[in-house]
Amino acid sequence: MDRPRLAHFSQTALLAAFLVSASASADDRSGPDTPPAAAVASEGLQVGTAVPQFTLPVVNDFVPPTVPTGPLAPRGNKWGPARWTGERPDEPKKLVIMSFFATYCDPCKKEMPELARLYDTYKSQGLGIMLVSIDKGDEQRQLIIDLAKQNHVAFPVMHDRYQVVARRYAAERLPYMLMLDGAGVVKVVHIGYTDELKANLENEVRAHLGLEPLPPPPPPPPADVPAAASKPQKAPKSAKSPKSAVPTKPTKQGTGT
Repeated sequence: MDRPRLAHFSQTALLAAFLVSASASADDRSGPDTPPAAAVASEGLQVGTAVPQFTLPVVNDFVPPTVPTGPLAPRGNKWGPARWTGERPDEPKKLVIMSFFATYCDPCKKEMPELARLYDTYKSQGLGIMLVSIDKGDEQRQLIIDLAKQNHVAFPVMHDRYQVVARRYAAERLPYMLMLDGAGVVKVVHIGYTDELKANLENEVRAHLGLEPLPPPPPPPPADVPAAASKPQKAPKSAKSPKSAVPTKPTKQGTGT
């Protein structure tokens, strides 16, 4: 190989190596690499996977009760799973719920008040909850803040505006809820939010906290219904069931459908 060709080859190789290194550095700014493919299920992380670590800006009024001191202690008002889980958490938790959401996701808006209620009820018994918004850019920041205030959210709400963390966690549909143990390992994955999930969620939380399940609610009193009205009614053809999950990429109208 003559000298001009050798010099051109060397410059090209150096440029390629620099670009690869720069890309890796940009992706690593929030924590370790993406889990191996075997750790990612068809949707979401697999149960038994240690979650990737990250820190993201907290956008709501949450103030941590303790000053961060751990190895991944964030700078400024940031949060991540290492604050509550792992080898040296600042405030160890028995169970941490991490849910990805977006302001255009209607099922997410139904999930948020229930998570707020569960946190207020069980935070003193080892429950931690954090939300991660995947709304792109800064335009939706105020909507995220307002939504958290409307639902009286007292736990950290973070903004993944570049969706770096969402990609690492394989968030394809919302809401996307992960239940983590104290070591930061995935124990449960829920995608979507239905009435059935809501009905069972509190007892699921209690089980992971080592608490007895709540007694079932008493059956409703029998109602005196005329025989003609007791027949099941067919839904109109135009009626559609509400969606329990939406894709992470909204339509142009921003409805998530």
